[in-house]
Amino acid sequence: MRSKNFLLEGAVAGIIGAAMVAVWFLAYDLMRDRPLWTPSLLGAALFDGWSQVAPVEPSAGLVAKYTIVHGVAFVVFGCVLAGLFAIADRDFRFLFAIFMLLCCFQVAFVALLAVLAQWLLDPVPWWTIVIGNLFATIGMLGVLLPRHRSAIRRYARTGLAEPA
Repeated sequence: MRSKNFLLEGAVAGIIGAAMVAVWFLAYDLMRDRPLWTPSLLGAALFDGWSQVAPVEPSAGLVAKYTIVHGVAFVVFGCVLAGLFAIADRDFRFLFAIFMLLCCFQVAFVALLAVLAQWLLDPVPWWTIVIGNLFATIGMLGVLLPRHRSAIRRYARTGLAEPA
């Protein structure tokens, strides 16, 4: 039963994280008078091999395909995060691992884009990705933190030291 709980919890956290990013980029695109341009661009890069040869027009098909991939990636990440929180309930020192995962993921994702798809950082600036990931982190932690208060309370009392 516990595995179903953490998988469901992770899926919910992942969906909320993905939605936070999607809403952020929708707002960003609307501010630039280009609704759904970012998911269309990323969908074209992922599925059509787009690399700035031709302009990308927003398309419902590209948005839908990219949204599915984006959602699945976030659900998987949410399940990993929920699993780490489940471990932290037994050993609160895993909270440090969670913190490191979230920090490293931020940097690693932007670095991966810079190495594998530098050309995507021109139309989608790095700072927009960081802001989107911060929103996702806040949304996911908003789901997970209230369900794992005991680990957080123990950490607050003792830090990383094992209680005597």
